[in-house]
Amino acid sequence: MIQKNPKQYVYSEKLDGVRAYWDGKQLYSRGGKLLLAPNFFTQNFPPFPLEGELWTKRGDFENILSIIKSKNQEKWKELRFYIFEVPKQQGGILQRLQSLQEYLQTFPTPYIKIIPQIQVTSLQDLQNTLQEIAHSGAEGLVVRNKNASYYTGKNKNAMKLKPYLDRECKIISYIQGKGKYQDQVGAIICLDENIQFKIGSGMSDEFRKNPPKIGTIITYKYFGLNKNKIPKFPVFLRIRGDIDLNKKE
Repeated sequence: MIQKNPKQYVYSEKLDGVRAYWDGKQLYSRGGKLLLAPNFFTQNFPPFPLEGELWTKRGDFENILSIIKSKNQEKWKELRFYIFEVPKQQGGILQRLQSLQEYLQTFPTPYIKIIPQIQVTSLQDLQNTLQEIAHSGAEGLVVRNKNASYYTGKNKNAMKLKPYLDRECKIISYIQGKGKYQDQVGAIICLDENIQFKIGSGMSDEFRKNPPKIGTIITYKYFGLNKNKIPKFPVFLRIRGDIDLNKKE
């Protein structure tokens, strides 16, 4: 579909942040929980809805989550709200984002950034870009039909491109580490549907020292399945699910 009509599509980097929704007055998590963003952060936010990612830089998801859950509001100065959608505006994605750009020209704020949407020229162009940003630590690309009206949920007019596969699994136990990981988490035992397997890489030092509770859902990446349907070379990516605002950092 893209290969036949590349000029109908634009692409952007898929940011590994925390999804957020601004309803015109307050900021919420993807699951609908109110995020206690400080006033300085949301000052000059528009009176119309926005969708985006609270983000700092590539590979910084745990820090982003920590900032959002922290009572230290000064830490929010590290975050930016990267916008990929303006739900209530008319036209295609470029027109909807342009309406936000026009608003920001009158009411500027350093805390809103619009994610650049780049014209697709060919499928090979996408593959080359995907490989290039993957080597730099990016998660992948989002490709969208630039003429499509706003929509919610999964839609054929938007697709994610990643250099790997990813899924979610439930933590069912931990294996204690050895050597430099003595008294820390050495590996995660996970359950994905009825398949049990071990994840031993991708975890930060903070995760290994203070792992989440058993039963937590995480996202992992992998590179296909072996003959027993077990993920090959699974690597921890992040904790998924909605933000637990009651958990102390």
